[in-house]
Amino acid sequence: MERILLVEPNYKNKYPPVGLMKLSTYYKDKGDFVEFHKGLLPKSEVVKFDKVFITTLFTFDFDMCVQTIRYYIAIVGSNNVYVGGIAATIMPENFLNAIPEINIIGGQLTSSNLLGYDDNVNIDSLMLDYDILWDISYDYAAADSYFIYTTRGCPRKCKFCAVKTLEPTFYNCNNITCQVNAVDANFGIKKQLLVMDNNILYSRQFSKTVATLEALGFGINNNKIKKNNYMKYYLISLEKRMGAEKKYGNLLSRIKKEFYSLKFIRINKNDAIILHNVIAKIDKQDDSEIITYIFENRDFIVEFFGRYNYHTIVRYIDFNQGLDARLFTDKKAENMARLAVKPCRIAFDSLKMRQAYFNAMSMAIKHGIRSFSNYLLYNHDEKPEDLWLRLSLNIQFCKDNQVSLFSFPMKFASIEHKDRSYVGTHWNKKYLRAVNIILNVTSGVVAKEEDFFIRAFGKSKEEFVVILTMPDDFIRHRDFFDEKGFSQVWKEYYERLSKREKVQLISIVENIVDEPDVLDMKYTTNIDNILMFYAISKKKVEDNELYYSNLLKDLRNNIYSSEQLEKRVNNNIFHTKTAIPLNDTKIADRNIEVPMT
Repeated sequence: MERILLVEPNYKNKYPPVGLMKLSTYYKDKGDFVEFHKGLLPKSEVVKFDKVFITTLFTFDFDMCVQTIRYYIAIVGSNNVYVGGIAATIMPENFLNAIPEINIIGGQLTSSNLLGYDDNVNIDSLMLDYDILWDISYDYAAADSYFIYTTRGCPRKCKFCAVKTLEPTFYNCNNITCQVNAVDANFGIKKQLLVMDNNILYSRQFSKTVATLEALGFGINNNKIKKNNYMKYYLISLEKRMGAEKKYGNLLSRIKKEFYSLKFIRINKNDAIILHNVIAKIDKQDDSEIITYIFENRDFIVEFFGRYNYHTIVRYIDFNQGLDARLFTDKKAENMARLAVKPCRIAFDSLKMRQAYFNAMSMAIKHGIRSFSNYLLYNHDEKPEDLWLRLSLNIQFCKDNQVSLFSFPMKFASIEHKDRSYVGTHWNKKYLRAVNIILNVTSGVVAKEEDFFIRAFGKSKEEFVVILTMPDDFIRHRDFFDEKGFSQVWKEYYERLSKREKVQLISIVENIVDEPDVLDMKYTTNIDNILMFYAISKKKVEDNELYYSNLLKDLRNNIYSSEQLEKRVNNNIFHTKTAIPLNDTKIADRNIEVPMT
């Protein structure tokens, strides 16, 4: 029996490591000991394992992945560490340059022969082992989902996309029903079904796939089902872990959480007696006593949670990678409408796709689909103004058709970069930072409400560019700085700039985060004046109301020229018995009067 450690680096991610979950199924079917860990497991525990498999995800997490790989190689040796996943497949040379002795298993793991076994099992087609997710405390937002592929690959070969490297051949998968049924039998029903295909509409079997998904309980008229009784599967897993002398601390924490979440107002007295006894033992924090009592009352506990979680849930399909608008036909839209699709994701990555995109949307609406979401690529080969226009077109389309649409602007990150530093030809770091700040307000979503859109992105392409140019904190705390009056005064100073000065301003402020000293340099009078705003923060204003109130008056009235202000400073008219010393703020360094207290 081999002891297998599956590892995901400690980056944040919404989806669980599907590849490792399939690998776990393979090794458990062989009778091996399998454990999953996120991040760096203590050395004293790592040495107990024979092999370590490390997955990689985004290329911009390259440094964290390398650190993780080096850590495990140093403990168990390079011959016993295997690395796979998206990043390792996309940029194997970079990993090899960083760690020459690394073992990379790129692409899809379609045969166990690649791992040195002679059973030739297609690991990529195996059921996902959700049990390993209970090895860790980390919660994946999408864990309560089926993850399936009805096809692999994409014929498009778009230059910005990694699919052509990850899945170079397009083909249909025919084991959907087996995978979903296996998950149901071993882990209970899942709430959502995520179809991970990269271009499902290219499949000639699309209508057959729709029929299969309908039969699995995801049709528009048969997508309701009783909520999963997780306690049943938790206890099965707990028993297996104890029998295999495997860690169960994180699983036990999930079980305790189920008991703590009970609402006793819904529970009859007889049931409550046993349940209160469980909670009392949990409060005592004696795990062995808790487990003994739970297993003594196992049948009741499983049956009770089955009754307690009586709710009927509504399940939906999400074509998670987005649908290719160019491949929509009336027939395909009609088939799509037979499914409980929510949302219907259609990519709108470029204005070149405008006609195809809205044709696809119209066909979907014609057949009854009313909930939409789309991806809008930016920072690639279009200008910031083009992102605004695509968003604006979506808002207008929602108004005209009375549908729900949420847009997800997706920042393009070159797969050739090992971090998030890529800046598109028509973009700059300041604009990218500003878009990120705007999107943080709604967790990356741009809703269909026109008033919000205008407030966040401006009423025109030109105003959008002005917003992107504003000081970061003015964007982040828009209401605050609008109410104080700083935003309007900044705009007045901005309008004084010539076209050349506006370009120069961007080249200065895009580097503020990495090189704050750019604020201390001398430029033209207009730029010197407007740069004062980029040293102002909400916290500074709140901590020094009087100072910034006076500053705003001076800026609004433009009382002093830069030369006059500099002269007043040099004549030592200002005093430093203030809440903020002159050398404690960039504003003060830019020769603005600090009032006495």
